[in-house]
Amino acid sequence: MSDKYNRQIKALIDCLSATQEDEADCVEFDREMDCLAEWIASGAPASVIKPAIDVHLQQSPDCNEEFQALVAVLKAEQSGELDA
Repeated sequence: MSDKYNRQIKALIDCLSATQEDEADCVEFDREMDCLAEWIASGAPASVIKPAIDVHLQQSPDCNEEFQALVAVLKAEQSGELDA
């Protein structure tokens, strides 16, 4: 994993960890979602970041749906089920 991805993941985790129960920062999540989805789709341990993103994904069904779809597409591409 590159330093860029590690910095982006850390920024996302920090942002989502600071999110209060009654708020969700969809803008920040949207900025980092592609990087996070690629990381998880490539087999990175979701357990490291999952608790931080779960709070946001529970509060934002739209982000959750988009994130799950993106991870599924990336996994399908990586396994050769889709043309790149």
